[in-house]
Amino acid sequence: MPTAPTSPTIEPSAGESERWRVQHLAVPLAVLQLATIVAEIVTSFAFRPGYDWVTNTISELGVGGCTTEFDPRKGVEACSPLADLMNGAMIFSGVCLILLALVLRGSRGFERLPGLLWLGAGVGSIATGCVSLDTSPVLHQIVSMPLFFGGPLAILIGAGQFDGAIRRIGAALGGITLILGIIFSTTDWVYGFGGIVERLVIWPALGWVLVLAVRARRDAAAGAS
Repeated sequence: MPTAPTSPTIEPSAGESERWRVQHLAVPLAVLQLATIVAEIVTSFAFRPGYDWVTNTISELGVGGCTTEFDPRKGVEACSPLADLMNGAMIFSGVCLILLALVLRGSRGFERLPGLLWLGAGVGSIATGCVSLDTSPVLHQIVSMPLFFGGPLAILIGAGQFDGAIRRIGAALGGITLILGIIFSTTDWVYGFGGIVERLVIWPALGWVLVLAVRARRDAAAGAS
C-alpha cells in the first residue's frame, strides 16, 4: 500500500538559532550573574562585627569561621556565618558569565578577544568561590586575577567594536577600572579603602555585561524583523 507523502522538516538556520538564543537567554543570564552582588548584601548583614563596605573586601565575606587575620581592623575577630552563600554565589555567577559569553560570542563586545576575556572572568569567579581567602591567601589572589582584570580588559577592548557614545563610555570605564585594579593589586595607595576600590573594579564589569546583553537582544530582534 503506498504511503502518504510526508512534509519535509524545515530545520532552523544557524543564524536563526543564534538569534533565538540571544533574544531569550542573554538578558536572563546577565541578570543572574549579578547574584554575587546580591550575595554580598545578604552576607554582609550576618558579618560580625558590623561589615564596613569601605574597608572590608569581598573576599572576607567568603571566609568560613572566625579569624583576626584578614579583617583590616587589627586584632578584631571577624566572622562570616554565611560564607558558603557568598562562595556559592561566586561559583553560580561565574557559570552564568561563561554561558553568557558563549551565547553572545557573535555579538559586539563579546567577539573574539573580549569574549575570551569574559570567559576567563567567569572561570576566575568560579575559582575564587572554590578557593576562599582562608584556604590559601596566595592561591586565592592568583585565581581571582582573571575575574579582577578580565572584566576591565574586556570592557576596554570590546568598546572598540562599537561606535559613538558606548565606545567612549566603554573605553573610559574599562581604562579607569583597569587602573584602579592595578593600584589595588600592586600598591598600598588605597590602604583602608580596599572594599570600596575592589567594588569599583568588579561591579562596573558585572553591570556592563547587562548593558551588552540588552543591546545584543535589541540587535538580534532587529535582525529578525
